[in-house]
Amino acid sequence: MRRIALMVLAGVLALSAVEWEIEQVTKGTKHYSYQPLLALDDQGYTHVLFTQWNDDVYLKVASNVIGSWVIKEVAPVTEGPSYCLDVDSEGNTFVAFSQWLDETNWDLFIAADTNGKFVSVNITKDEIVNVVPIVTLDHEGIPHLLYVERTTPEEVAELFYGYDDAEGFHSEQVCENLHPDYYIGFDLVFDQLYIPHAFYIGDDSHLWHTTSGEPGWIGDQLNELSSEYPSAVADASGAFHVAYDVGSNSIHYITNQSGAWQDELVSAGGGPKGWNEQPSIAIDPNGDPHVVWLRVNADYWHDFYYANKTTGVWVEEPITSTPEEDELPGYGHYFAIDAQGYGHLVYCADDEDGVTQIYYAKSKAPLAIAESPTQVIPLSLELRGSWVHFSLPEAAPVRLDLYDASGRRVCCIASGIYAAGEHSVPINSDRLPTGVYFVRAESTNLQASAKFVLTR
Repeated sequence: MRRIALMVLAGVLALSAVEWEIEQVTKGTKHYSYQPLLALDDQGYTHVLFTQWNDDVYLKVASNVIGSWVIKEVAPVTEGPSYCLDVDSEGNTFVAFSQWLDETNWDLFIAADTNGKFVSVNITKDEIVNVVPIVTLDHEGIPHLLYVERTTPEEVAELFYGYDDAEGFHSEQVCENLHPDYYIGFDLVFDQLYIPHAFYIGDDSHLWHTTSGEPGWIGDQLNELSSEYPSAVADASGAFHVAYDVGSNSIHYITNQSGAWQDELVSAGGGPKGWNEQPSIAIDPNGDPHVVWLRVNADYWHDFYYANKTTGVWVEEPITSTPEEDELPGYGHYFAIDAQGYGHLVYCADDEDGVTQIYYAKSKAPLAIAESPTQVIPLSLELRGSWVHFSLPEAAPVRLDLYDASGRRVCCIASGIYAAGEHSVPINSDRLPTGVYFVRAESTNLQASAKFVLTR
């Protein structure tokens, strides 16, 4: 049956505007593999995290760095684990996962294969419930997590942020209005200064954005729709792009690329067209958004659909079309685009023997060809002593903010409308402790940052 389904699939792919090459990652008849997620390294190789079941349950990572798929065991886990992965600049894979220890204790673990094999470290070690981790690495390879914390299984869930460095695990509360059904989603991304930003579904069912600030995380409601499963990325300019579904019916996209948040319909759902849910978003080398999501037909079988906005409007098409067969991803990012513009997708499906396997699809051609960059006069920013010097190509509003090394906003240095030309603003560092700081300047469609070290 699976062989027939794949023949149908191949026919559909050949007729699609985007053609995809499909590989089977896992093999064998004794193990069932589920819920894959992916991350790409700097060379464009794919790292796939998934759960494999037999008598026991294991987290495993498959990578195609050597040209064929090599699978490593991450850790044995309890049933129903939640997990995420990222890859550092050297190609090392970091996995964050939750592990059941007893009825009131789920701990968070980080596993990394920096020495060739995965070694797991318990980073919470408390008597409370910590689940659903999202992990993102900063420019120094330090893991940053967004996760759910509950004092007991009956307590209201709260969203927390933490990072694990040489001094241990540091955590803080992100918001107090997380949706009770927290599995419907949240995501963590960095801006240009590696300041963390969280996108989550609030207890009002709306999409929210919050970022680290002083004295705490600062949040904004982004829409008034019944939202689920946000998937977020940041582009090279620091703008955010978020895909989400509305009531498992339609797919939406929202961005602040033009300054204000703008929401767009990617794909309507309902009726004979089917329902849409659980999107995963990626940005191509030109900064244009691409979204893959699940479409559920009237008989509740799942296929993948894809849409891009490279022409200025959303255009959608099927990736798979296998009636009476399910293709299913994990909960998180299962779609990515590499630096050359090729699309990468992972999912699980039953093979011809009825065993659930992991599959990998790569677009045969780039989803977008990199354009020559537009010549834009940059916002010049320089730090000399305790003064910030910046220049503007034309009169514009400017805001200068000071951040510490952890990405927390310390204060606003200056804000107002400045004329074209050069300007200097002092930094009042009398009450600042010694350490590393960043100054971030934002103007209309322009951003810049600079680093300085404060010593006494």
